[in-house]
Amino acid sequence: MNPPRDHETTDDDRLSTPTRKNPFEDGVDRRRLMRSSVAIGATATLSGCLDDGDGGDQTRDPTVYAFNTGDRTVTVIDAENDEALETVHVDTTASFPANQYGTGADSTYDTLWINVSGGVRALDAWTLEEVADVETGFEPNYPNLTPDEDHLIVAAGGTTSMDPEPDPDDPDDHVIVRVDADRDSDSFGEVTGEIRTGYTGPCDVTLEPSGEYAFVADIAAETLRVVSVDPFETAAEIDVGDPVGEGNVLPFMCTASFAGDLLLVENGEGTLGEDPEVPREGSESIWDISTPESPEELERITREDGLPAMPITSEIDPDSEAGYLFTPSADSVTVLDLVDRAIDREIDVGGSAISGAWGPRREKLYVPVQTANHVAVIDHAERELVATIDAGESPTGAVGGMARPEANTGQQLRAALASLGLEFGDREPTVCPEGNCYCG
Repeated sequence: MNPPRDHETTDDDRLSTPTRKNPFEDGVDRRRLMRSSVAIGATATLSGCLDDGDGGDQTRDPTVYAFNTGDRTVTVIDAENDEALETVHVDTTASFPANQYGTGADSTYDTLWINVSGGVRALDAWTLEEVADVETGFEPNYPNLTPDEDHLIVAAGGTTSMDPEPDPDDPDDHVIVRVDADRDSDSFGEVTGEIRTGYTGPCDVTLEPSGEYAFVADIAAETLRVVSVDPFETAAEIDVGDPVGEGNVLPFMCTASFAGDLLLVENGEGTLGEDPEVPREGSESIWDISTPESPEELERITREDGLPAMPITSEIDPDSEAGYLFTPSADSVTVLDLVDRAIDREIDVGGSAISGAWGPRREKLYVPVQTANHVAVIDHAERELVATIDAGESPTGAVGGMARPEANTGQQLRAALASLGLEFGDREPTVCPEGNCYCG
Protein backbone atom coordinates (compact mmCIF):
# COMPACT_ATOMS: atom_id res chain seq x y z
CA MET A 1 0.00 0.00 0.00
CA ASN A 2 1.37 3.40 -0.94
CA PRO A 3 1.58 6.29 1.53
CA PRO A 4 -1.14 8.96 1.47
CA ARG A 5 -0.90 11.57 -1.26
CA ASP A 6 1.13 14.66 -0.38
CA HIS A 7 1.90 16.14 -3.81
CA GLU A 8 0.12 19.04 -5.47
CA THR A 9 -1.50 18.02 -8.75
CA THR A 10 -0.71 20.33 -11.67
CA ASP A 11 -2.85 21.18 -14.68
CA ASP A 12 -0.70 18.85 -16.78
CA ASP A 13 -1.39 15.99 -14.36
CA ARG A 14 -5.12 16.48 -14.86
CA LEU A 15 -4.97 16.16 -18.64
CA SER A 16 -5.14 12.36 -18.63
CA THR A 17 -7.94 12.45 -21.20
CA PRO A 18 -6.96 14.73 -24.11
CA THR A 19 -10.48 15.99 -24.73
CA ARG A 20 -11.54 16.68 -21.17
CA LYS A 21 -14.24 19.35 -20.93
CA ASN A 22 -14.66 21.97 -18.23
CA PRO A 23 -18.24 21.64 -16.92
CA PHE A 24 -18.12 25.17 -15.52
CA GLU A 25 -17.00 26.91 -18.74
CA ASP A 26 -20.52 28.30 -19.25
CA GLY A 27 -20.85 29.39 -15.62
CA VAL A 28 -23.00 28.01 -12.79
CA ASP A 29 -26.75 27.66 -13.26
CA ARG A 30 -29.02 29.72 -10.99
CA ARG A 31 -30.60 26.76 -9.20
CA ARG A 32 -27.20 25.30 -8.32
CA LEU A 33 -25.98 28.72 -7.16
CA MET A 34 -28.95 29.16 -4.83
CA ARG A 35 -28.69 25.62 -3.48
CA SER A 36 -24.94 25.98 -2.87
CA SER A 37 -25.35 29.35 -1.17
CA VAL A 38 -27.89 27.89 1.26
CA ALA A 39 -25.58 24.92 1.92
CA ILE A 40 -22.58 27.17 2.56
CA GLY A 41 -24.55 29.27 5.04
CA ALA A 42 -25.92 26.28 6.91
CA THR A 43 -22.59 24.50 6.99
CA ALA A 44 -20.70 27.57 8.10
CA THR A 45 -23.16 27.99 10.97
CA LEU A 46 -22.79 24.37 12.00
CA SER A 47 -19.02 24.43 11.75
CA GLY A 48 -18.92 27.03 14.47
CA CYS A 49 -20.35 24.67 17.05
CA LEU A 50 -19.53 21.20 15.75
CA ASP A 51 -16.23 19.40 15.27
CA ASP A 52 -15.68 16.84 12.51
CA GLY A 53 -16.97 14.05 14.74
CA ASP A 54 -16.88 10.36 13.94
CA GLY A 55 -19.80 10.14 11.47
CA GLY A 56 -22.43 9.41 14.15
CA ASP A 57 -24.41 6.20 14.28
CA GLN A 58 -23.73 3.74 11.48
CA THR A 59 -26.89 2.85 9.59
CA ARG A 60 -27.08 0.06 7.03
CA ASP A 61 -29.57 0.95 4.32
CA PRO A 62 -29.61 0.58 0.53
CA THR A 63 -27.37 3.34 -0.80
CA VAL A 64 -25.83 4.43 -4.10
CA TYR A 65 -22.73 6.60 -4.33
CA ALA A 66 -22.46 8.75 -7.48
CA PHE A 67 -19.03 10.16 -8.31
CA ASN A 68 -19.18 13.69 -9.73
CA THR A 69 -16.09 14.20 -11.87
CA GLY A 70 -16.70 17.91 -12.42
CA ASP A 71 -16.26 18.95 -8.78
CA ARG A 72 -14.67 15.87 -7.15
CA THR A 73 -17.66 15.13 -4.95
CA VAL A 74 -19.83 12.11 -4.16
CA THR A 75 -23.61 12.32 -4.05
CA VAL A 76 -25.02 9.88 -1.49
CA ILE A 77 -28.39 8.51 -2.64
CA ASP A 78 -31.10 6.79 -0.62
CA ALA A 79 -31.81 3.79 -2.89
CA GLU A 80 -35.13 3.01 -1.20
CA ASN A 81 -36.72 6.43 -1.72
CA ASP A 82 -34.57 7.55 -4.66
CA GLU A 83 -33.50 10.85 -3.20
CA ALA A 84 -30.15 12.54 -2.68
CA LEU A 85 -29.16 12.72 0.98
CA GLU A 86 -26.04 14.87 0.67
CA THR A 87 -23.07 15.62 -1.54
CA VAL A 88 -19.61 15.19 -0.05
CA HIS A 89 -16.26 16.53 -1.27
CA VAL A 90 -13.64 13.75 -1.55
CA ASP A 91 -11.00 15.47 -3.75
CA THR A 92 -10.93 12.50 -6.11
CA THR A 93 -13.38 10.84 -8.47
CA ALA A 94 -14.15 7.73 -10.51
CA SER A 95 -15.49 6.86 -13.94
CA PHE A 96 -15.63 3.08 -13.54
CA PRO A 97 -15.53 2.13 -9.83
CA ALA A 98 -15.69 -1.54 -8.81
CA ASN A 99 -19.46 -2.03 -8.80
CA GLN A 100 -20.11 -5.72 -9.46
CA TYR A 101 -19.63 -7.52 -6.13
CA GLY A 102 -19.50 -6.32 -2.53
CA THR A 103 -22.44 -4.06 -3.38
CA GLY A 104 -25.54 -6.16 -2.63
CA ALA A 105 -28.09 -5.94 0.16
CA ASP A 106 -26.60 -8.95 1.96
CA SER A 107 -23.03 -7.72 1.80
CA THR A 108 -21.23 -6.13 4.72
CA TYR A 109 -18.28 -5.01 2.59
CA ASP A 110 -17.75 -1.35 3.36
CA THR A 111 -14.98 -0.29 0.97
CA LEU A 112 -15.40 1.61 -2.30
CA TRP A 113 -12.68 0.89 -4.89
CA ILE A 114 -12.31 3.65 -7.45
CA ASN A 115 -10.24 4.03 -10.62
CA VAL A 116 -7.94 7.03 -10.72
CA SER A 117 -5.23 8.09 -13.12
CA GLY A 118 -2.20 5.98 -12.19
CA GLY A 119 -3.90 3.31 -10.12
CA VAL A 120 -6.84 2.62 -7.82
CA ARG A 121 -7.87 3.92 -4.41
CA ALA A 122 -10.06 2.55 -1.65
CA LEU A 123 -12.46 4.77 0.28
CA ASP A 124 -14.08 3.77 3.54
CA ALA A 125 -17.81 3.74 2.79
CA TRP A 126 -18.72 5.18 6.20
CA THR A 127 -16.41 8.19 6.09
CA LEU A 128 -15.51 8.44 2.37
CA GLU A 129 -11.91 8.82 3.49
CA GLU A 130 -9.02 7.09 1.71
CA VAL A 131 -7.84 3.80 3.26
CA ALA A 132 -5.66 2.37 0.47
CA ASP A 133 -3.74 3.51 -2.58
CA VAL A 134 -2.43 1.12 -5.23
CA GLU A 135 -0.30 2.34 -8.13
CA THR A 136 -0.24 0.47 -11.44
CA GLY A 137 1.88 2.87 -13.48
CA PHE A 138 -0.86 3.40 -16.09
CA GLU A 139 -3.48 6.14 -16.40
CA PRO A 140 -6.43 3.87 -17.38
CA ASN A 141 -7.43 1.41 -14.65
CA TYR A 142 -10.49 -0.83 -14.39
CA PRO A 143 -11.11 -2.55 -11.02
CA ASN A 144 -13.56 -5.22 -9.90
CA LEU A 145 -13.95 -7.12 -6.64
CA THR A 146 -14.10 -10.90 -6.46
CA PRO A 147 -17.41 -12.38 -5.23
CA ASP A 148 -15.82 -13.51 -1.95
CA GLU A 149 -14.69 -9.88 -1.42
CA ASP A 150 -11.10 -10.98 -0.74
CA HIS A 151 -9.39 -9.75 -3.91
CA LEU A 152 -9.54 -6.79 -6.26
CA ILE A 153 -8.59 -7.45 -9.88
CA VAL A 154 -7.38 -4.44 -11.88
CA ALA A 155 -6.85 -4.27 -15.65
CA ALA A 156 -4.47 -1.42 -16.46
CA GLY A 157 -3.30 0.28 -19.64
CA GLY A 158 -6.06 -0.10 -22.23
CA THR A 159 -8.24 2.55 -23.84
CA THR A 160 -9.79 3.12 -27.26
CA SER A 161 -7.62 6.21 -27.77
CA MET A 162 -4.32 4.38 -27.23
CA ASP A 163 -1.86 4.34 -30.12
CA PRO A 164 -2.01 1.28 -32.38
CA GLU A 165 1.72 0.78 -31.75
CA PRO A 166 3.58 1.47 -28.50
CA ASP A 167 5.48 4.72 -28.03
CA PRO A 168 9.16 3.94 -27.45
CA ASP A 169 9.14 6.40 -24.54
CA ASP A 170 6.15 4.78 -22.81
CA PRO A 171 5.84 1.41 -21.05
CA ASP A 172 4.97 -1.29 -23.56
CA ASP A 173 4.10 -3.94 -20.99
CA HIS A 174 0.56 -3.55 -19.72
CA VAL A 175 -0.52 -5.27 -16.54
CA ILE A 176 -3.34 -7.04 -14.70
CA VAL A 177 -2.90 -7.04 -10.93
CA ARG A 178 -4.53 -8.77 -7.97
CA VAL A 179 -4.82 -6.75 -4.76
CA ASP A 180 -5.63 -7.89 -1.22
CA ALA A 181 -9.08 -6.37 -0.64
CA ASP A 182 -9.78 -7.85 2.80
CA ARG A 183 -9.90 -4.99 5.32
CA ASP A 184 -9.05 -7.39 8.15
CA SER A 185 -5.89 -8.63 6.42
CA ASP A 186 -2.43 -7.41 7.40
CA SER A 187 -1.67 -7.03 3.69
CA PHE A 188 -4.82 -5.08 2.79
CA GLY A 189 -4.14 -2.84 -0.20
CA GLU A 190 -1.02 -4.70 -1.29
CA VAL A 191 -0.48 -6.27 -4.71
CA THR A 192 -0.53 -10.07 -4.37
CA GLY A 193 -0.29 -11.06 -8.03
CA GLU A 194 0.70 -9.58 -11.37
CA ILE A 195 0.31 -10.60 -14.99
CA ARG A 196 2.42 -8.70 -17.52
CA THR A 197 0.58 -8.83 -20.83
CA GLY A 198 2.72 -6.89 -23.30
CA TYR A 199 1.14 -4.10 -25.34
CA THR A 200 -2.31 -5.71 -25.34
CA GLY A 201 -4.45 -2.92 -23.84
CA PRO A 202 -6.28 -4.58 -20.90
CA CYS A 203 -9.36 -2.38 -20.93
CA ASP A 204 -11.82 -3.87 -18.45
CA VAL A 205 -12.26 -6.80 -16.06
CA THR A 206 -15.34 -8.68 -14.85
CA LEU A 207 -15.86 -11.86 -12.83
CA GLU A 208 -18.17 -14.86 -12.98
CA PRO A 209 -20.00 -15.70 -9.72
CA SER A 210 -17.76 -18.55 -8.52
CA GLY A 211 -14.87 -16.09 -8.39
CA GLU A 212 -12.50 -18.58 -9.98
CA TYR A 213 -12.24 -16.73 -13.27
CA ALA A 214 -12.05 -13.15 -14.47
CA PHE A 215 -12.50 -11.95 -18.05
CA VAL A 216 -10.39 -9.14 -19.49
CA ALA A 217 -10.96 -7.33 -22.79
CA ASP A 218 -7.56 -6.86 -24.48
CA ILE A 219 -8.34 -4.15 -27.00
CA ALA A 220 -4.98 -4.02 -28.81
CA ALA A 221 -4.59 -7.80 -28.97
CA GLU A 222 -8.09 -8.50 -30.33
CA THR A 223 -8.62 -11.12 -27.64
CA LEU A 224 -10.80 -11.96 -24.67
CA ARG A 225 -8.45 -13.05 -21.89
CA VAL A 226 -9.59 -15.56 -19.27
CA VAL A 227 -7.72 -15.13 -16.00
CA SER A 228 -7.51 -17.67 -13.18
CA VAL A 229 -7.81 -15.78 -9.89
CA ASP A 230 -5.91 -18.33 -7.79
CA PRO A 231 -3.36 -19.21 -9.02
CA PHE A 232 -3.21 -15.80 -10.64
CA GLU A 233 -2.41 -16.51 -14.27
CA THR A 234 -3.82 -16.39 -17.78
CA ALA A 235 -5.97 -19.46 -18.40
CA ALA A 236 -6.90 -18.75 -22.04
CA GLU A 237 -6.79 -16.09 -24.75
CA ILE A 238 -9.71 -16.20 -27.18
CA ASP A 239 -9.60 -14.47 -30.57
CA VAL A 240 -12.67 -12.24 -30.94
CA GLY A 241 -13.07 -12.89 -34.66
CA ASP A 242 -13.52 -10.58 -37.63
CA PRO A 243 -14.78 -7.00 -37.53
CA VAL A 244 -18.19 -6.08 -38.90
CA GLY A 245 -16.62 -3.69 -41.42
CA GLU A 246 -13.17 -2.20 -41.90
CA GLY A 247 -10.60 -1.97 -39.15
CA ASN A 248 -10.61 -4.22 -36.08
CA VAL A 249 -13.14 -5.54 -33.57
CA LEU A 250 -11.50 -3.68 -30.64
CA PRO A 251 -13.09 -5.40 -27.60
CA PHE A 252 -12.76 -2.86 -24.79
CA MET A 253 -15.33 -3.37 -22.02
CA CYS A 254 -17.03 -6.47 -20.64
CA THR A 255 -19.69 -7.49 -18.10
CA ALA A 256 -20.34 -11.03 -16.83
CA SER A 257 -23.83 -11.93 -15.67
CA PHE A 258 -24.55 -12.64 -12.00
CA ALA A 259 -25.71 -16.09 -13.10
CA GLY A 260 -22.39 -16.83 -14.77
CA ASP A 261 -23.90 -17.88 -18.09
CA LEU A 262 -23.41 -14.81 -20.28
CA LEU A 263 -20.86 -12.11 -20.96
CA LEU A 264 -21.46 -8.83 -22.77
CA VAL A 265 -18.52 -7.28 -24.60
CA GLU A 266 -18.46 -3.76 -26.02
CA ASN A 267 -16.50 -3.49 -29.27
CA GLY A 268 -15.10 -0.41 -30.96
CA GLU A 269 -15.36 -1.68 -34.57
CA GLY A 270 -12.78 0.60 -36.17
CA THR A 271 -9.18 1.43 -35.35
CA LEU A 272 -7.33 2.64 -32.26
CA GLY A 273 -6.15 6.18 -31.59
CA GLU A 274 -7.37 9.67 -30.80
CA ASP A 275 -7.94 10.27 -34.51
CA PRO A 276 -8.68 6.75 -35.81
CA GLU A 277 -8.03 5.91 -39.42
CA VAL A 278 -11.31 3.97 -39.42
CA PRO A 279 -13.95 5.73 -37.26
CA ARG A 280 -15.29 3.54 -34.47
CA GLU A 281 -18.93 2.54 -35.01
CA GLY A 282 -19.33 0.12 -32.12
CA SER A 283 -21.02 -3.25 -31.65
CA GLU A 284 -22.17 -5.45 -28.77
CA SER A 285 -21.22 -9.11 -28.44
CA ILE A 286 -23.07 -11.73 -26.40
CA TRP A 287 -20.78 -14.56 -25.23
CA ASP A 288 -21.54 -17.90 -23.61
CA ILE A 289 -19.22 -18.29 -20.58
CA SER A 290 -20.87 -21.34 -18.99
CA THR A 291 -17.52 -23.08 -19.62
CA PRO A 292 -15.28 -20.23 -18.44
CA GLU A 293 -12.04 -21.35 -20.09
CA SER A 294 -13.78 -21.79 -23.46
CA PRO A 295 -16.08 -18.80 -24.01
CA GLU A 296 -17.98 -18.65 -27.31
CA GLU A 297 -19.52 -15.67 -29.07
CA LEU A 298 -23.24 -16.25 -29.60
CA GLU A 299 -24.30 -13.03 -31.32
CA ARG A 300 -22.94 -9.64 -32.32
CA ILE A 301 -25.38 -6.73 -32.35
CA THR A 302 -24.48 -3.98 -34.82
CA ARG A 303 -25.80 -0.61 -35.97
CA GLU A 304 -27.77 -2.43 -38.65
CA ASP A 305 -29.51 -4.37 -35.88
CA GLY A 306 -30.78 -1.20 -34.25
CA LEU A 307 -27.84 -0.30 -32.00
CA PRO A 308 -28.24 3.51 -31.91
CA ALA A 309 -24.65 4.43 -31.07
CA MET A 310 -21.37 3.00 -29.87
CA PRO A 311 -21.91 1.39 -26.44
CA ILE A 312 -19.36 2.30 -23.75
CA THR A 313 -20.16 -0.35 -21.16
CA SER A 314 -23.13 -2.34 -19.83
CA GLU A 315 -24.87 -3.94 -16.88
CA ILE A 316 -26.82 -7.23 -16.84
CA ASP A 317 -29.87 -7.81 -14.67
CA PRO A 318 -29.77 -10.57 -12.01
CA ASP A 319 -31.86 -12.98 -14.13
CA SER A 320 -29.85 -12.54 -17.34
CA GLU A 321 -32.95 -11.30 -19.14
CA ALA A 322 -31.64 -7.92 -20.29
CA GLY A 323 -28.45 -6.03 -20.84
CA TYR A 324 -28.44 -2.28 -20.32
CA LEU A 325 -26.01 -0.65 -22.73
CA PHE A 326 -24.75 2.86 -22.06
CA THR A 327 -24.84 4.72 -25.38
CA PRO A 328 -23.84 8.32 -24.56
CA SER A 329 -23.86 9.61 -28.14
CA ALA A 330 -27.58 8.79 -28.27
CA ASP A 331 -28.30 10.26 -24.80
CA SER A 332 -29.84 6.93 -23.88
CA VAL A 333 -29.53 3.56 -22.22
CA THR A 334 -30.20 0.88 -24.82
CA VAL A 335 -31.93 -2.29 -23.60
CA LEU A 336 -30.72 -5.53 -25.17
CA ASP A 337 -33.11 -8.45 -24.68
CA LEU A 338 -30.80 -11.37 -23.88
CA VAL A 339 -33.44 -14.02 -24.55
CA ASP A 340 -34.27 -12.76 -28.04
CA ARG A 341 -30.72 -11.42 -28.57
CA ALA A 342 -32.15 -8.24 -30.04
CA ILE A 343 -32.50 -4.54 -29.19
CA ASP A 344 -35.68 -4.10 -27.16
CA ARG A 345 -35.84 -0.33 -26.65
CA GLU A 346 -34.01 2.88 -25.89
CA ILE A 347 -34.52 4.70 -22.60
CA ASP A 348 -33.99 8.46 -22.76
CA VAL A 349 -32.00 9.45 -19.67
CA GLY A 350 -31.83 13.14 -20.48
CA GLY A 351 -28.19 13.36 -21.47
CA SER A 352 -24.90 11.53 -21.88
CA ALA A 353 -24.10 8.56 -19.62
CA ILE A 354 -21.17 6.14 -19.84
CA SER A 355 -21.88 3.83 -16.90
CA GLY A 356 -24.34 2.76 -14.24
CA ALA A 357 -24.73 0.59 -11.16
CA TRP A 358 -27.38 -1.64 -9.64
CA GLY A 359 -28.87 -0.64 -6.34
CA PRO A 360 -28.20 -3.13 -3.53
CA ARG A 361 -31.48 -4.99 -4.11
CA ARG A 362 -30.69 -5.29 -7.87
CA GLU A 363 -34.15 -3.99 -8.78
CA LYS A 364 -33.18 -0.57 -10.07
CA LEU A 365 -30.29 0.67 -12.19
CA TYR A 366 -28.73 4.03 -11.28
CA VAL A 367 -27.26 5.92 -14.22
CA PRO A 368 -25.13 9.05 -13.66
CA VAL A 369 -25.89 11.48 -16.50
CA GLN A 370 -22.81 13.61 -17.07
CA THR A 371 -24.40 16.38 -19.11
CA ALA A 372 -27.55 16.79 -17.00
CA ASN A 373 -26.12 16.68 -13.45
CA HIS A 374 -28.56 14.04 -12.34
CA VAL A 375 -28.76 10.30 -11.77
CA ALA A 376 -31.42 8.54 -13.83
CA VAL A 377 -33.19 5.60 -12.15
CA ILE A 378 -34.37 2.71 -14.33
CA ASP A 379 -36.80 0.12 -12.99
CA HIS A 380 -35.70 -3.26 -14.35
CA ALA A 381 -39.12 -4.94 -14.16
CA GLU A 382 -40.64 -2.18 -16.29
CA ARG A 383 -37.49 -1.33 -18.26
CA GLU A 384 -38.46 2.30 -17.84
CA LEU A 385 -37.12 5.51 -16.35
CA VAL A 386 -38.87 6.06 -13.00
CA ALA A 387 -36.95 8.95 -11.42
CA THR A 388 -34.13 11.45 -11.75
CA ILE A 389 -32.07 12.56 -8.76
CA ASP A 390 -30.06 15.79 -8.62
CA ALA A 391 -26.33 15.17 -8.22
CA GLY A 392 -23.12 17.20 -8.25
CA GLU A 393 -21.29 18.44 -11.33
CA SER A 394 -20.89 15.89 -14.14
CA PRO A 395 -21.76 12.62 -12.36
CA THR A 396 -19.95 9.80 -14.14
CA GLY A 397 -19.42 6.61 -12.09
CA ALA A 398 -21.62 4.93 -9.48
CA VAL A 399 -21.57 2.02 -7.07
CA GLY A 400 -24.10 0.53 -4.65
CA GLY A 401 -23.64 -0.44 -1.02
CA MET A 402 -25.27 -0.66 2.39
CA ALA A 403 -23.18 1.85 4.35
CA ARG A 404 -24.93 5.18 4.86
CA PRO A 405 -22.14 7.72 5.39
CA GLU A 406 -22.54 10.99 7.22
CA ALA A 407 -20.18 13.71 6.08
CA ASN A 408 -18.31 15.91 8.51
CA THR A 409 -18.75 19.67 8.29
CA GLY A 410 -15.47 20.14 6.48
CA GLN A 411 -16.52 17.76 3.70
CA GLN A 412 -19.90 19.49 3.41
CA LEU A 413 -18.40 22.97 3.21
CA ARG A 414 -15.85 21.93 0.58
CA ALA A 415 -18.64 20.27 -1.44
CA ALA A 416 -20.68 23.49 -1.41
CA LEU A 417 -17.70 25.55 -2.53
CA ALA A 418 -16.73 23.03 -5.21
CA SER A 419 -20.25 23.14 -6.65
CA LEU A 420 -19.63 26.82 -7.43
CA GLY A 421 -16.63 25.91 -9.57
CA LEU A 422 -13.96 26.76 -7.00
CA GLU A 423 -10.85 24.61 -7.39
CA PHE A 424 -8.82 23.46 -4.39
CA GLY A 425 -6.99 20.38 -3.16
CA ASP A 426 -5.28 17.81 -5.38
CA ARG A 427 -8.32 17.45 -7.71
CA GLU A 428 -7.21 13.96 -8.62
CA PRO A 429 -8.36 12.89 -12.11
CA THR A 430 -9.80 9.68 -13.45
CA VAL A 431 -9.77 8.41 -17.04
CA CYS A 432 -12.89 8.49 -19.22
CA PRO A 433 -13.47 7.31 -22.78
CA GLU A 434 -12.41 9.74 -25.48
CA GLY A 435 -14.92 12.59 -25.79
CA ASN A 436 -16.68 11.76 -22.50
CA CYS A 437 -14.51 13.42 -19.87
CA TYR A 438 -16.18 16.23 -17.94
CA CYS A 439 -13.48 17.01 -15.38
CA GLY A 440 -13.30 20.64 -14.35
